Amino acid sequence: MGSMSGGVDLERRYTLADLDGLPEDGRRFELADGWLLVSPMARRRHQIGCIGLGDALRPACPPELYVFPLPVNVDDPDATHFEPDLTVVRREFALVENGDLPLLAVEVRSPSTAGRDAVLKRRAYARLGIASYWLLDVDTPSLRILELDGADYVERAYAVGDAPVSVRLPFPVTLVPADLMAL
Repeated sequence: MGSMSGGVDLERRYTLADLDGLPEDGRRFELADGWLLVSPMARRRHQIGCIGLGDALRPACPPELYVFPLPVNVDDPDATHFEPDLTVVRREFALVENGDLPLLAVEVRSPSTAGRDAVLKRRAYARLGIASYWLLDVDTPSLRILELDGADYVERAYAVGDAPVSVRLPFPVTLVPADLMAL
């Protein structure tokens, strides 16, 4: 029998349909090729970073795009389901579940998910064709900007603290990591 954690069998392969039967207990359930990834509820710093980044992106966002400062579903029809912390999508698909892939996926670094975000999700988002992938570290305010180049991401910029970083995708904007954490 598989290893159980809160009614979840961590050693069996899951499908997208299986996610509907999992408990709604504040944890985030994601799938990577059928393997269940369970994350604890987001810390307050994590939430502040998501809100700060969303607030910084919204004024620069062109009308044809939409900023989601909360997790949305990014699914591959077989057995992959991720919920990036922030996304930018085409406005025409803003109300359509899984209608389109995000143009930008952002993961906020948490101690429990840092390796997963840097390796596993990076590979999966590249395979899905998401053009921009950012990693926001809220403990040491920093922002790593990755853009898809062929089959993998290339780091285009990295900024720490009060250093500004300018990006062009999915739209032009300049961000300061420390400002994203301001209350």
